[in-house]
Amino acid sequence: MREIDCSTVEQKVHQFLDGELTEREADDLRHHIDACAHCLDETDLIDALKKLVKRSCACPPAPAALRLRIVTQIQSVTVTRFEF
Repeated sequence: MREIDCSTVEQKVHQFLDGELTEREADDLRHHIDACAHCLDETDLIDALKKLVKRSCACPPAPAALRLRIVTQIQSVTVTRFEF
């Protein structure tokens, strides 16, 4: 396991919470966060804010009939290529 510092956690915390790090990077961050109260508090705060924004900005799914109509129209489009 690679030792990392608080500034590395600060730089990568969003990628960590979004599951965008490699397994090794995530393990390294998790190890530091588990041992550092400051980074744990910051990570928890950012995670809570991300979840709040996601809940607040969530849009209801489109009605099934609308989705079907859109997909049908997309599939019926033909493309004409002109050669010069």
